[in-house]
Amino acid sequence: MSRLSVLRLLIIGAVAALVGFITTVYLSAHGMGSPVLPRTSLVTLLGIALIVLTLGLMVWRDQRRIATAAAKGRRSQRSLHPLHAVRVLTAGQAGAYAGALIAGWHAGILGDLVPAAALTAPNVNSSLLMITGGTIWVIIGFVVELLCRIPPDENPPGEGRRREPERNTGPIPEEGYARGTH
Repeated sequence: MSRLSVLRLLIIGAVAALVGFITTVYLSAHGMGSPVLPRTSLVTLLGIALIVLTLGLMVWRDQRRIATAAAKGRRSQRSLHPLHAVRVLTAGQAGAYAGALIAGWHAGILGDLVPAAALTAPNVNSSLLMITGGTIWVIIGFVVELLCRIPPDENPPGEGRRREPERNTGPIPEEGYARGTH
């Protein structure tokens, strides 16, 4: 699985900002309002971010418990399946990408609204809140990525393992079932 890239997130945010700005200009030219998420969406954004962060902390705690037991020479049972850690990591990365998209979109809308409206306008406030929520999602995506790291294998492939000797079974006979010469 690839790691989060700051450059990729910035590109997503910039493209979303451009599309948001163009969309807002087009809609306002046709007498429609700005496509801004309502303030109540921030509750959903923060709720999902809190859930993903909590799951990341559970994975981190499980890894720490296993590492502590290994340092003491004991073997500890894993309480979480490794696929759960991958799923949490995927949710964190998806949240980071979605946060960059949401923050970029609302930054583009804000770029069109600020010159014409005061900072106390409802759409401006909603845009600022959504930019904040999207940025929180990006930050939590990076934090969850750090929390879901797994330690390297104790016996990586190719090191410390004996190779099995290759068996030589001799020449393959010319006759046989496959050749149809019974």
